[in-house]
Amino acid sequence: MELKNKQLVKLLDFAVKTVKKSEGITLKYYEKKLKHKVKENLTPVTIADMKCEKYILAQLKKNYPEHDIHAEESGKKSSGSEFKWIIDPIDGTKNYMRKYPFWGTLMALEYQGEVVLGIIAMPSLDEFVFAAKGMGCYLNNRKVKVSKVKQVRESYLLHGGLEYIYPQTYRSNFSNLVKQTYYDRGFGDCHGHVFVINGKAEIMVDPFVAPYDIAATKICIEEAGGKLTDLSGNDSIYNGNALITNGKVHDAVLKILNENLESREITKV
Repeated sequence: MELKNKQLVKLLDFAVKTVKKSEGITLKYYEKKLKHKVKENLTPVTIADMKCEKYILAQLKKNYPEHDIHAEESGKKSSGSEFKWIIDPIDGTKNYMRKYPFWGTLMALEYQGEVVLGIIAMPSLDEFVFAAKGMGCYLNNRKVKVSKVKQVRESYLLHGGLEYIYPQTYRSNFSNLVKQTYYDRGFGDCHGHVFVINGKAEIMVDPFVAPYDIAATKICIEEAGGKLTDLSGNDSIYNGNALITNGKVHDAVLKILNENLESREITKV
């Protein structure tokens, strides 16, 4: 069944209101000194992550109880629905814990396996990004587009943690990419993604991601005119890594990253 525009607008309105409300929770705990626990995947979780996710899940249960869910802290709930909400209550928890403002709440919706709406909310930076299929991408209610840069040599390159890049087969190629771009910086997580979405950078190499880290980014970057694939060029949010670009340099970056790797697959962390 085709998702009608009126239905998508209703879903987007619900998601925007839910995430905006959740900002009160994350900002409240952001002011406090927090303890954290280390999860099985060695990433930290705080009470703020748990409280924010609990609120969002409660709203989903109230409004769309039949929909599937994939949330970072509580896992998956599947009933065979065509709809799946993908949630990361705090993307950049390590930043959040040390009072770096570069963190955000991410919420996205898949319909029949395709991401059709997404929200990236970074309340400590007063930035709220949202997009829906065919409706454009907006930052603080202003429509945004990726940059018009067409050459790698003129591009700004952002990247996630080097500790995830160094063990990879493409590490030398990544170094070559750094040398070939105009400028590079390690602005990770959703903060880096938004720089590409709103045209302040052209390339983001994210070597270690889960679906909830990039689902919202995928629809936002596409509606802004850019592109997201995995580092091998596959159109998926489920392969453990991501390349986010303005679209115009995407193929050239993939060629650099995969040069001389032959048939070897880029390792999924």
